[in-house]
Amino acid sequence: MPTLFDKYGGVPAVRRLVRQFHERFAASPALRRYFENVDAEKFIKHHAELIAYTLGRPTASFDPHKMAQQHHPHDISASSFEQVINILRQVLLDANFEGRDIAQIIHRLDQQRHRIVRDVQPLNDIYQPEHVDALTGLGNQGALIAALSEECLHYQKEQRPLSLAIIRPAPYGREALPTDHAGIQLLDRHLTGALSRTARRADTLCRRSDGLFALVLRATDAGKAMQAARRIHAAVTRELFATATGKQRIDLAIGLASCSDAVSSAELLLHAAERAIGSAGQAGQMIVVA
Repeated sequence: MPTLFDKYGGVPAVRRLVRQFHERFAASPALRRYFENVDAEKFIKHHAELIAYTLGRPTASFDPHKMAQQHHPHDISASSFEQVINILRQVLLDANFEGRDIAQIIHRLDQQRHRIVRDVQPLNDIYQPEHVDALTGLGNQGALIAALSEECLHYQKEQRPLSLAIIRPAPYGREALPTDHAGIQLLDRHLTGALSRTARRADTLCRRSDGLFALVLRATDAGKAMQAARRIHAAVTRELFATATGKQRIDLAIGLASCSDAVSSAELLLHAAERAIGSAGQAGQMIVVA
């Protein structure tokens, strides 16, 4: 079956991409420190292997264990990794790659985030069969970044609105959230079902390993995102959550971000929503906009 490696020209194409990628990488003040005490030839070869892998080349040299060994000693931050993704995306755009193909390539690279970035855990996919038809595009971290990347390209080219909500369960009044393993599992299952029923079929829902949820709101500007957040918040807080000792309500803290001229990439949108969720729930403000 033909791969993106074959579609875009094989080895000569990879060489061009690597040259452009490496030049932009080396020109970045924030990334330049990763060149220190590194053999330049090996560094370029590493980039070539990584790009060939993201393009689906069957013979691309890829060893997950080696990937972690190569990167973790350099203490690579999440922001640096996101800059690398942005550089690769721009190189692919300049090379006239199709939007769907770019999203697939970025998806493959992001699947290695936890092997490259310090202290990162992949997202967990916890969806049950009864929830599958409530949403499209259910998935984990890779699905989230792929969905955001593709939709951000539509924003950049067509100004199609896009918003992201990050959602965290919060205590309702004086009712504490469960802290035992069984209770946390029940809460996860309850929230997954509640959010699946409340979200639209066009939205993408993911659960993170830290217990937060991410909801991609397609064709949704900032005003409509606030309406959606209020609807979700009202629906979830109305429901009773069954625990081992009885029934209780839970609250939601929601951080919102929308694409704009200043926030037009998947990584920037995700960061903006992360900042918003960091403030949500404080002083009684459960929905915060970045």
